[in-house]
Amino acid sequence: MSKTSKQRKLKPVNLKDIIIQMKDTSELMLDLAFSTILFEEDYFAEEVLELEEKMTELCFKAREVVMLASKGIKEVESLSAILQIIQAAEKVSNAAVEMATIELRDIGLPKAFFKTMHLIEETITSLVVPENSTVVGKRLDYIEKETGMQIITMKRNGQWLIKPDGKITLKAGDRLIAKGPFEALSNFEVLIMGKHVMMPSISELMEPESQRKIREMLVEMMNLSQLSVDLAYSSTIFYNKEIADEVLKVEERMDRMQEAVEHEILLFAKVTDNVKLLRGLLRLAWALETIADASVEMANVVLSGVSLHPIFVSAMEESDEVISKIEVKPNSKLDGLTVTECGLQSDMGIQIVTIRKALTGKWEYYPKGDTKIEAGDVLIIKGSKESIDSLINLTTMESAPNESR
Repeated sequence: MSKTSKQRKLKPVNLKDIIIQMKDTSELMLDLAFSTILFEEDYFAEEVLELEEKMTELCFKAREVVMLASKGIKEVESLSAILQIIQAAEKVSNAAVEMATIELRDIGLPKAFFKTMHLIEETITSLVVPENSTVVGKRLDYIEKETGMQIITMKRNGQWLIKPDGKITLKAGDRLIAKGPFEALSNFEVLIMGKHVMMPSISELMEPESQRKIREMLVEMMNLSQLSVDLAYSSTIFYNKEIADEVLKVEERMDRMQEAVEHEILLFAKVTDNVKLLRGLLRLAWALETIADASVEMANVVLSGVSLHPIFVSAMEESDEVISKIEVKPNSKLDGLTVTECGLQSDMGIQIVTIRKALTGKWEYYPKGDTKIEAGDVLIIKGSKESIDSLINLTTMESAPNESR
């Protein structure tokens, strides 16, 4: 990574705070990298590169603090596991940089690709607040609470604000970039625009068959890359080897998909003269597979049997987006409802990463809206700490740190 020779005056020196910042920064870099591809905004790409410098500093400081804190063999082992996770988070941020440079270096992607970003499980959208919008004068945290979407950046008077303060009140003409479950998207659009925005048609672009195959595979790889990161963090937070095994399965699938998409891109090369387009597709596929590889490095900490230092789990519980686990109790408010009916995603902005069905014992990734939630099912969910805490009123939340140790 770049500019490592600069004098470091980074704060905080507390390892827990550094880990929180690293997780939040790497996830923000991914959000901005996806936004760069979707909205073709150089600003987001430049912001990713600036955050890369921050990640470099955080990684250096984390390694330094870990080495100074190590006392005795047992603590060395648990802290070395943290170092492995730090290295994996750094690889995720490197992959975000690779995606960002697709826009900065004007390498490019097919136009039809931008029309399918809503198919990604954790969708990203961009809206401009109209003059007559009912949200003019409302605070950002109100918008997030009402819609379940998280506003990751906004543009006002030509200036972008990254991770804007929730107390900011909206003005007409503000441009919002938000992410969240696809089920929450229509609520967000109706509140801001007064209507649901119809997704543009792909068919009107006369997309070649070979290009369609590539696009569909890359969209699935984007979903799988997000899933692998979510599962990897889940496996470490809950110290769950079963979830860690699922990370390896996702990565194996990503390997096969990367080989398949490279094959299709080479076939596509026979019918196009646009070399830049081919480079963009190859770079995106490589970056997505790198994210899955990094996720395996995290999961391997759990599979190796090395205990994680308690400071890591504590840090995960205080990050911007937390991961929690619910076991559905008989006759609870969730028992018997479908994913859509329970409103976790549409009303609370809580994404269901995976469900382990009590009946089969198998994990279902990113369950569809008609999936029924039943007593004994285990849900791995992620969202803001406030949203997760509010779920306590629906069911009993399990404590994470000591499971399966």
